[in-house]
Amino acid sequence: MVIAFEEWSSTEDHPCGSFLGGDDKDRLSRLRSSLSRAEFIAGRAALHHAGRALGYDVSAMRIVYDRRSGKPYFDSLDVCFHFSITHTIGLACCIASRNCLVGCDCERWDRAIDIEAFSYFRGRRLLSKRECLIEWTKLEALIKLRGQKLSDKVDRRGQLFSSNFVETDETHIGVSIPPVTVDINEQFVFSFCAG
Repeated sequence: MVIAFEEWSSTEDHPCGSFLGGDDKDRLSRLRSSLSRAEFIAGRAALHHAGRALGYDVSAMRIVYDRRSGKPYFDSLDVCFHFSITHTIGLACCIASRNCLVGCDCERWDRAIDIEAFSYFRGRRLLSKRECLIEWTKLEALIKLRGQKLSDKVDRRGQLFSSNFVETDETHIGVSIPPVTVDINEQFVFSFCAG
């Protein structure tokens, strides 16, 4: 398993010619905002670095997305390469593995979050913004690992179906590496899991 990080800024040019395939270049040409373009390039750069670390040149590989969940995968590479990409303002991350499903999520520590609303959503009292962001990234990593949608895990009241979703889902899906959370440069929180 490999994790790659790529810092980015919408005001800086990011060299991208060597690792973007034709489909990626077409998609990039349709993105109008500098923020979207920088985020996209950084995500592909992180994927490129993770792929190289595992011995794959993924630069020309076509990425397709599951219609239901949006989970990305390569349409022409054997099923032994799994990856998950996540972005937040200033950072893109990719986790990749040859032999297990993976999921990841990142957020900025300074992201605005309503502790009361997130506590309600989570189904248990959370005491700090930090705790909320850690819980959020763990939840997103698990959902991405499974190729699910968050909306499928929420009931009519706007709460997770199970207040202990993260813990029960780890057992249900046989997560070999439960969600791990990392503080990156005191700017970003990053969580990942593998199963």
